[in-house]
Amino acid sequence: MEVKPLDREEVREFVKLLFLCHEEEFTHLFGDTFLAMEIFVDYYSKLDDYSGIFVAKAGTRVAGLIEVWVREFKRERFPVRDFVRAFGYLKGLKCRLLLSYFGTKPKKDEAYIRFFCVHPRVSLDYGRALLDKALEFAGSMGKRRVSVWLPVESELVDLCVEKGFEIKKMLDSNFAEKYFGKRYYYLLETEL
Repeated sequence: MEVKPLDREEVREFVKLLFLCHEEEFTHLFGDTFLAMEIFVDYYSKLDDYSGIFVAKAGTRVAGLIEVWVREFKRERFPVRDFVRAFGYLKGLKCRLLLSYFGTKPKKDEAYIRFFCVHPRVSLDYGRALLDKALEFAGSMGKRRVSVWLPVESELVDLCVEKGFEIKKMLDSNFAEKYFGKRYYYLLETEL
């Protein structure tokens, strides 16, 4: 197993795994996940810097991924115009806004894990290695706290707790259920 920063050549595979792991949520959100997947590929392909975005490789394949956001990153969010072009004005705007629903803007001393997933057919050891890399990265950036939102039923919740995260809040939301297909989410945090 190798955990490394994302390369531009791995973007399409990264996005495919992201959509596989979040299939229920993204299907509820976008309906047509093919168009949304192309927007994600375009977004990640255009990034100049992949700092904080790591993949775990099983041989030559991406088996897991994690994306850490810190305040110092001046990355643009997903462009609204791409969603409007793909889905029409109202649905496109709604999809783009809903993508930010769990997106917490980190404070000066915090890091936020935006995406974290492991292919369902590989060991959770890939998740452990990715989480270790994310915590190491956040520490190297001088962050004291790391947080992540995860669905309650996700195996990654237990993994995070094993790594020292505490459940700070449980979201019970009809809104989340309507737009993401899951009603219950945990906010997990750890101090570094």
